[in-house]
Amino acid sequence: VVVPNSKGFFAALGVIAFVTSWNQFLWPLVIAQDQDSWTVQVALSTFLTAQSIDVVQLFLAAAVSIMPLVVVFVALQRLLVRGVAETGIKA
Repeated sequence: VVVPNSKGFFAALGVIAFVTSWNQFLWPLVIAQDQDSWTVQVALSTFLTAQSIDVVQLFLAAAVSIMPLVVVFVALQRLLVRGVAETGIKA
Protein backbone atom coordinates (compact mmCIF):
# COMPACT_ATOMS: atom_id res chain seq x y z
CA VAL A 1 0.00 0.00 0.00
CA VAL A 2 2.77 2.42 0.89
CA VAL A 3 5.28 1.59 -1.86
CA PRO A 4 3.17 2.80 -4.84
CA ASN A 5 2.64 6.11 -3.05
CA SER A 6 6.37 6.43 -2.39
CA LYS A 7 7.58 6.33 -6.00
CA GLY A 8 8.44 10.03 -5.92
CA PHE A 9 10.46 9.60 -2.76
CA PHE A 10 12.34 6.62 -4.17
CA ALA A 11 12.97 8.49 -7.44
CA ALA A 12 14.38 11.49 -5.55
CA LEU A 13 16.52 9.24 -3.40
CA GLY A 14 17.78 7.41 -6.49
CA VAL A 15 18.69 10.64 -8.29
CA ILE A 16 20.50 12.00 -5.25
CA ALA A 17 22.42 8.75 -4.75
CA PHE A 18 23.35 8.61 -8.45
CA VAL A 19 24.56 12.22 -8.54
CA THR A 20 26.54 11.71 -5.33
CA SER A 21 28.30 8.63 -6.63
CA TRP A 22 28.87 10.22 -10.05
CA ASN A 23 30.51 13.30 -8.53
CA GLN A 24 32.92 11.56 -6.17
CA PHE A 25 36.43 12.90 -6.56
CA LEU A 26 38.69 12.50 -3.53
CA TRP A 27 38.28 8.80 -2.76
CA PRO A 28 38.76 7.64 -6.39
CA LEU A 29 41.75 9.98 -6.68
CA VAL A 30 43.38 8.37 -3.65
CA ILE A 31 42.50 4.75 -4.46
CA ALA A 32 42.63 4.51 -8.27
CA GLN A 33 46.02 3.36 -9.49
CA ASP A 34 45.34 3.16 -13.23
CA GLN A 35 43.37 5.32 -15.63
CA ASP A 36 40.79 2.60 -16.26
CA SER A 37 39.38 2.94 -12.75
CA TRP A 38 39.21 6.76 -12.61
CA THR A 39 35.88 8.52 -12.26
CA VAL A 40 34.87 11.27 -14.65
CA GLN A 41 35.91 14.02 -12.25
CA VAL A 42 39.40 12.58 -11.79
CA ALA A 43 39.78 12.32 -15.56
CA LEU A 44 38.60 15.94 -15.94
CA SER A 45 41.24 17.08 -13.47
CA THR A 46 43.96 15.83 -15.84
CA PHE A 47 43.13 18.76 -18.14
CA LEU A 48 44.33 21.13 -15.41
CA THR A 49 48.08 21.39 -14.94
CA ALA A 50 50.30 23.95 -13.24
CA GLN A 51 51.60 25.18 -16.59
CA SER A 52 48.46 25.29 -18.70
CA ILE A 53 44.73 24.69 -18.84
CA ASP A 54 43.24 23.14 -21.95
CA VAL A 55 39.93 25.03 -21.70
CA VAL A 56 38.34 23.78 -24.92
CA GLN A 57 38.87 20.10 -24.16
CA LEU A 58 37.96 20.60 -20.49
CA PHE A 59 34.63 22.25 -21.34
CA LEU A 60 33.87 19.65 -24.00
CA ALA A 61 34.62 16.79 -21.61
CA ALA A 62 32.56 18.44 -18.86
CA ALA A 63 29.61 18.85 -21.22
CA VAL A 64 29.82 15.19 -22.23
CA SER A 65 30.21 14.09 -18.61
CA ILE A 66 26.90 15.62 -17.50
CA MET A 67 24.89 13.76 -20.14
CA PRO A 68 24.20 10.70 -17.93
CA LEU A 69 22.98 13.01 -15.18
CA VAL A 70 20.64 14.77 -17.59
CA VAL A 71 19.31 11.44 -18.90
CA VAL A 72 18.61 10.15 -15.38
CA PHE A 73 16.92 13.41 -14.40
CA VAL A 74 14.75 13.51 -17.53
CA ALA A 75 13.79 9.87 -17.09
CA LEU A 76 12.73 10.40 -13.47
CA GLN A 77 11.46 13.98 -13.75
CA ARG A 78 7.79 13.00 -13.81
CA LEU A 79 8.16 10.97 -10.61
CA LEU A 80 10.17 13.71 -8.91
CA VAL A 81 7.60 16.39 -9.62
CA ARG A 82 4.74 14.13 -8.56
CA GLY A 83 6.55 13.22 -5.35
CA VAL A 84 7.13 16.85 -4.46
CA ALA A 85 3.51 17.73 -5.26
CA GLU A 86 2.14 14.85 -3.18
CA THR A 87 4.33 15.46 -0.15
CA GLY A 88 3.76 19.20 -0.04
CA ILE A 89 1.86 20.80 2.81
CA LYS A 90 -1.78 21.20 1.91
CA ALA A 91 -3.79 24.03 3.35
